[in-house]
Amino acid sequence: MKTLLRILSLTLLTWSCGSRIQRGPECLTTALEGFQSWCCASTAHVDEYQFQGQLVYLFDPGTCGADMPTYVLDTQCDTLGFLGGFAGFTEIQGLDFAAHSSFQGTIWHN
Repeated sequence: MKTLLRILSLTLLTWSCGSRIQRGPECLTTALEGFQSWCCASTAHVDEYQFQGQLVYLFDPGTCGADMPTYVLDTQCDTLGFLGGFAGFTEIQGLDFAAHSSFQGTIWHN
């Protein structure tokens, strides 16, 4: 019985802590692997936004540390900039991100 409970627990743990991106370009999988090495153990997430006519991905590390930046990547996984952080950046490519973007959905969270 203990063995069955262990297997079930490991299965549920693996399923709930999924490391797979739900949608988006393949390069996001590699970007996520690096992100998971330093993001918070919980509350971290990757969100998809529409910005300047293209999809972009925000890698938000969560709330475990002060002044951690949220990286903004395009569909080729090139970094366009970052938001927040110590300086409280709000612009990407000279535009206020919040005013010029629309949330499409969360594609990963831990």
